[in-house]
Amino acid sequence: MLLLALLVIAAIAAAWWFLWVPSWRPPLREDERYGIDVSAHQGHIEWSRVANDGIAFAYIKTTEGGDLVDENFTENWAGAREAGLDRGAYHFFTLCTPGTAQARNFLTAVPPDLSARWPPLST
Repeated sequence: MLLLALLVIAAIAAAWWFLWVPSWRPPLREDERYGIDVSAHQGHIEWSRVANDGIAFAYIKTTEGGDLVDENFTENWAGAREAGLDRGAYHFFTLCTPGTAQARNFLTAVPPDLSARWPPLST
């Protein structure tokens, strides 16, 4: 009988963990939006599916250190824009390279696209 009770509890816990937890999102307050942070670690992203899932913006990894450019940055940058998401580019700072070299790496990789700024520029 105890074994049966433990199995029922385990089944309920597994259902909760695998069915409810992955789709749960915290409630938003007024003027808040859902967003994501992506890099090459996520592989190919179907940006239209992201936008259709209620995601409004993406922070996209651009560079790391003094010489690494994220291999999916260009694809992610264009895909997020085509899907209508607001975008932001970010740099992953390391302690092994001087800050000026890292800034140069970032500024070289990021397209000068003022429409990509967040928050948007006021007109």
